[in-house]
Amino acid sequence: MSFLQVINPFGLLFAALLLLPHILFRGLRTVTKENVPNLGMYWLDRLGRFGSLFLMSVHTGVLEKGFTDPKELMQRFWLITTAVLVLAYWLLWVLFCKRNKKAAAYGIVAASAAAVMLSGILQVNTLLLTAGVVYLIGELYIVRHRDREASP
Repeated sequence: MSFLQVINPFGLLFAALLLLPHILFRGLRTVTKENVPNLGMYWLDRLGRFGSLFLMSVHTGVLEKGFTDPKELMQRFWLITTAVLVLAYWLLWVLFCKRNKKAAAYGIVAASAAAVMLSGILQVNTLLLTAGVVYLIGELYIVRHRDREASP
């Protein structure tokens, strides 16, 4: 089994780009277990986030079939749409850092969840799609209940 059969290089790149703002923003403000009224939702968010980033990067072979036919067209469509969603995600992070508006926080959640779930749909990866939905539910709860100084 070769390296590229296990690791999805573009998925790894997109996962890193989705995780990087959280790492950079963590130095400024953080979401902790104390900020979130429901501890289960906090862990649901973390499970969904890191599970989806892992599943975007690694081919597990469990409940995934790969791109449907025409394969090259679907791969190109996935690359373009995911790149656009990640670019929108980064722009919304910049907007959120400057203005700290809840609308930007909801946009961040929508863009990242759309990128993950679209990847799951186009790659016919049921676990990735499920992790994306779990991430969306947990992250929406956290954004709704975050204090004024916390990140989404």
